[in-house]
Amino acid sequence: MKLTKDFKGDMKETQICQGCWEHMHMPTAIRGPFSAFFRTFGIKRSKMHPNMCTFCESNFAKIMKHKQVPVSTTILFADIRGYTDLSQQIEPEKLNELLHQFYDRCSAAVWEKDGIVNKFIGDAVLAIFNFPLIRKDHVQNAVSAAVQLQKDCKHMKEEIGLSDFQTLGVGIGIHTGESYVGEVGTTYKDFTAIGPVVNLTSRLQGAAGVGEIMVTEEVFSQVKEQFPDAQKKALTLKGINSTVDGYVLA
Repeated sequence: MKLTKDFKGDMKETQICQGCWEHMHMPTAIRGPFSAFFRTFGIKRSKMHPNMCTFCESNFAKIMKHKQVPVSTTILFADIRGYTDLSQQIEPEKLNELLHQFYDRCSAAVWEKDGIVNKFIGDAVLAIFNFPLIRKDHVQNAVSAAVQLQKDCKHMKEEIGLSDFQTLGVGIGIHTGESYVGEVGTTYKDFTAIGPVVNLTSRLQGAAGVGEIMVTEEVFSQVKEQFPDAQKKALTLKGINSTVDGYVLA
């Protein structure tokens, strides 16, 4: 993905792949003159994170001799609220601009905090923190990315002339725990994270309102000092057997 010309964030670009260096101490060049050598082998900058390479997207699991590996991750789902209703009221060109601006801002916020943008699913985004770039503060990073994304999306509405649409905004869900990361499928292989943590995060995002960041107890316990006014809610989520305590970060 290419960020828009006037919105690139403050992320520092690296000459070598961060993932390859941190996991294997292998200096895979993704920028500069030496990157041409790696491109001859089909290794180039990843679309999931501009400081990683395409090798990182699928091969760490293979190196560990498994299709998927268990990893402590923090998962973030973000979704545009009011998108369907808006699509019936504005021109397709305007709607397309909104979607691209949303993708760009999600990418910038996630990349700045060393997460990867794993999937774009219609008007939603799935991001993974703590793989392949391992960070002790991955929970805090995910929450910080979410806070920044909410700020950026408010400005986005103003910039593209949609401030009058009060029901238009972004809902975000965040959960942390062990996920399985690697290739899924046989004929059509896909690199992603799977497991209950991912499923719960998706449901949590569905419960978040416009402009809200909804997190689980596991996430809130690590950031509660920053959000003294957070609101606790008992959530009944589809596909989840028990009630889940969710926290709306103020």
